[in-house]
Amino acid sequence: MNNRNNQPLKVMATSVLLSTGLIFGPALEPNQSFTGTKVEATAGTYYKTTANLNLRKTASKTAKLIITIPKGKQVTYISKSGSWYKVKYGSKTGYVNSSYLKIVSSSTTPATSTSVYTTTANLNLRKTASTRSVILTTIPKGKTVSYLSKSGSWYKVKYGTKTGYVSSSYIKVTNKTSASTSASTTIKSTKYKTTSYLNMRSKATTSSSRLLTIPKNKVITATAKSGSWYKVSYSGQTGWVSGSYIKEYNQTTTTSIAYYKTNATGSLYSAANTNKAAVYSIPKNNIFSSTQKVVNSIGETWYRVSFKGKNYYIKAGSVSKVSAANVTSTSYTANQNTYLYSFAGEKHGTLVSIPKGAKIITSYRIGDWYKTTYGGKTGYINMSKFSKTVTSSSTSFTDTMFKTTANLNLRKTASTSGEKLDTIPKNTIVTATAKSGIWYKVSYNGKTGWVSGTYLAAYSSSSNNTGSSPSGSGVTENIYLPIAKLNIRASDSTTSAKVGSIPKYTQVKSTYKTSKGWYRVTYGGVTGYVSGDYLITKANYDKMNSYENNKNSYLHIDLRTKSSVTAAQINAYIAKHATSTNSVLYNKGSAFITAANKYGVNALYLAAHAIHESNYGKSTIALAKNNLFGFGSYDSTPFVGSVKFASIEENIAFIAQEMKATYLNPSNWKYKGATLGYTIKDANGNRITDLSKGMNFYYASDSDWGKRVSTHMSNILAYSKEGAVSQRPNTTVPTKPSYPSGKDVFPTGTMAVANSSLSLRNSKSSSATVAATIKKGETFNLLEKWNDYWLKVSYKGKTYYTNTVSLSTYNNYMTVKNLARVSVGGTSTLNVRASASTAAAKVGSLLNHQYVELVVDSSKSPITNGGWYKVKLLNGKVGWVSGSYLVRELNK
Repeated sequence: MNNRNNQPLKVMATSVLLSTGLIFGPALEPNQSFTGTKVEATAGTYYKTTANLNLRKTASKTAKLIITIPKGKQVTYISKSGSWYKVKYGSKTGYVNSSYLKIVSSSTTPATSTSVYTTTANLNLRKTASTRSVILTTIPKGKTVSYLSKSGSWYKVKYGTKTGYVSSSYIKVTNKTSASTSASTTIKSTKYKTTSYLNMRSKATTSSSRLLTIPKNKVITATAKSGSWYKVSYSGQTGWVSGSYIKEYNQTTTTSIAYYKTNATGSLYSAANTNKAAVYSIPKNNIFSSTQKVVNSIGETWYRVSFKGKNYYIKAGSVSKVSAANVTSTSYTANQNTYLYSFAGEKHGTLVSIPKGAKIITSYRIGDWYKTTYGGKTGYINMSKFSKTVTSSSTSFTDTMFKTTANLNLRKTASTSGEKLDTIPKNTIVTATAKSGIWYKVSYNGKTGWVSGTYLAAYSSSSNNTGSSPSGSGVTENIYLPIAKLNIRASDSTTSAKVGSIPKYTQVKSTYKTSKGWYRVTYGGVTGYVSGDYLITKANYDKMNSYENNKNSYLHIDLRTKSSVTAAQINAYIAKHATSTNSVLYNKGSAFITAANKYGVNALYLAAHAIHESNYGKSTIALAKNNLFGFGSYDSTPFVGSVKFASIEENIAFIAQEMKATYLNPSNWKYKGATLGYTIKDANGNRITDLSKGMNFYYASDSDWGKRVSTHMSNILAYSKEGAVSQRPNTTVPTKPSYPSGKDVFPTGTMAVANSSLSLRNSKSSSATVAATIKKGETFNLLEKWNDYWLKVSYKGKTYYTNTVSLSTYNNYMTVKNLARVSVGGTSTLNVRASASTAAAKVGSLLNHQYVELVVDSSKSPITNGGWYKVKLLNGKVGWVSGSYLVRELNK
């Protein structure tokens, strides 16, 4: 009975062993016929397997199999039990038969329990344990390395991301901790993404307690390192994670095409970091195109740029953005021998030489590089080496209308070899303004060039309009509708003869726009011109009807009604898009409820308005000045000009009072209805008064501002659940609020030069007597900017006040030479270094958004070094910071 019961187990065991053998070769047990050498073990001894060997839970061949150790693998001896040795293999501990082990020589055993060493000289890291081996890198004196194993007098170590061998003669023990623990070192705050579910532990070891598990693909920030472990924070807890399951995280953003010019010598890298040497060194004034922005794991901003057909990365601090634009087609003459370059910059390479005196025509530029065709090749020239061609008066030519008889190429020059600018469709009406041989100069789609007269036919209107066509250019065909009955005239003037009319909201097409903003149309068999001021595109017409046909929407709700939204609903929506560390609106829902109730406005609208204007409370002005709505900002001074509020609550209350007293007040000129509303623009881009309504009318130039705010409202609370729909509006009108008494304080050494005379007063009052005048070209110190736009200055050792300077056009009054603002993102601080290098000692730090004084040279220019700026701290210390994290202010 026992034999029968045991037989299947024996067969099963044989089957398992055979299966194991198929994978690893035969796994040996004590009673197999394979012979081995018996060895005696001592504590701390290392062995190597002489065959595939089973590791079992106890010292018995019938014990549970833990794993099969492949032949040639090293195990660590722990203790002995008869012919069985208790050993450790990797992370697993169990028993193996000692017959299939051989002792490992001391040259390959781990040498010591020490895990961290310091180099005592510059030391070569080699691929193998030999002075003839390839050098992977040279480790500087004083650097720490992590010990891995020993081979004779060589130690296998890890340095940075590289692993190799070093001579043990030139390293010394750094610590005396066990091999499983390394010294913890602070590292620059670095973002990583988890590559799998990852345990956070209390210490840098797998044997320490687990605090929590971080899900896969979560972004975490490391601030310290211990061996291969990183100290991170997640979900309110701080602990250690294994570096084996994280990878550095770069935040990549796809952008519309932009162009960047090197400000000084810059470098191109293969990745958005300086871990590897630069691939190219790029001189000043070379331009690159970019469609991707990268904020790398340590917070540096980079741009991916195209160069020589490949993608590289350049630091944002090394470049400045330049614009690309069409320009009036103009002839230029070379002032010296020069070249046509393949792109906008000498580093891009030359295409052909251009001799002195050669003439070119250009109608497009990127920065100060202009696109042209010369010698049969198209490229870019440096305009500093050219001057405008002086020409004599050309033979007069009467503007003449033609119709294209085929699809016709519009070229830059009067030649079939000229660069093609566009293709004009067949049956398009064009007006020729000049002639050269058989070629005619025409405009189409905003471009001016030349077309062959072979494919043109004389054209005249079917009406009495027999005069020449008014000047203008062809445009892409579009459908337009007049907003009222509209007269068709013989030319682009109200004094021109009326040749017909178009009923209100009747569709017409146009492919030609005159320089006066009139459009050529054909209706009822009559061709003539109508004013674009009374036309709207079909797209705008359809949008207007869509808005008006959906009255049950937030676009039309009275913003003076009491909302049923709760603070919790507002907070939940903000929390989906922001955190407590990157937004001043986080958990501020109750502030909207309080302010809305106080001033009689809709709390849901108020929250959505703030969210839209401040990007969920994450905008720079919101974070730095508690200013959610950009109040006081100008295009030229968005940060310095903006008003500073003491708290977010103060700012929310201010906007509630301001909106109720102006845009929602029927007695105020800004009132166009107590709704969000919308703006409809005519064919020339001007607002149509009779078709536009609500706050959108005056508050925003964006025609769809109201729609965007209403979308946030819907996302917070569905319209069908908004109790305000049935509420009567609160028509109480508060007084218009005044700006709070805040101010921006600048470093005492902030230097400015007057661009015009500035009147100074002894006190901050317009009634105060003018005590002094700064003359144009004189230098003074800018000390403070108040919310009411008074400036406090120091001039010739005395303190004065002035309200002469308009910050909207500040450069008409002054230019500041050495003022910058820290911009590092989030709530981070910026380290100030002893020299222009991240490796230099830290001498101080600056807060995000803090103003900082730049040290200047004798010519009043900031002192820089490789993209770093020399700065002076408030305590008088001088140091260096990377220009990547600074924004210059008031320096135009």
